[in-house]
Amino acid sequence: MPFNRFNHSILGEIRPRFKLKISLAPEEALKQVEQKLYNDKTVSGERSDQLLFLKTPTWQRHYWSPEMTVRIEIEEYTDYTTVSCLVGPRQTVWALWAFIYSSILLVTVFGGSFGLVQYNQDGSSPWIWLIPIGVVLLSSAFIASKIGQRKGRDQMLHLVSFLYHSLEDVTEVERLDQ
Repeated sequence: MPFNRFNHSILGEIRPRFKLKISLAPEEALKQVEQKLYNDKTVSGERSDQLLFLKTPTWQRHYWSPEMTVRIEIEEYTDYTTVSCLVGPRQTVWALWAFIYSSILLVTVFGGSFGLVQYNQDGSSPWIWLIPIGVVLLSSAFIASKIGQRKGRDQMLHLVSFLYHSLEDVTEVERLDQ
């Protein structure tokens, strides 16, 4: 299923997002998904006000297991209910990889800048090696995150399928262009 066929951005590839249109009241839709959640042992989750957090059960979970955040509400100037979905890694994994990327980038930029200045003044600098090392580390981190994303793909598709099927039982579900 092409989640982001309408939105091809780097962020959209890392954390796929999509919207659905249903003709059910938000509270009824939330209750329907919550009821299916308790009956289905292949998906776990919790509800918080107008949000649902769908996850894989703990016995199937691994480091790269995804989570889906589902927000069900009636938007302004519409006569239907919008189901906004965001699929991504767990918040702890997301924060760790954001920290890894920013740390490598900061060290590369500032250390590389220092090395370039020192090289221009003295004619040599060991700090200049931070630029190619940083590029290699950033590339390695990106490849590792893509491998992890592929490892969690089947679980992500299962979460999306669960949401579709639990809503299709009571109302028609239509994908919205973003």
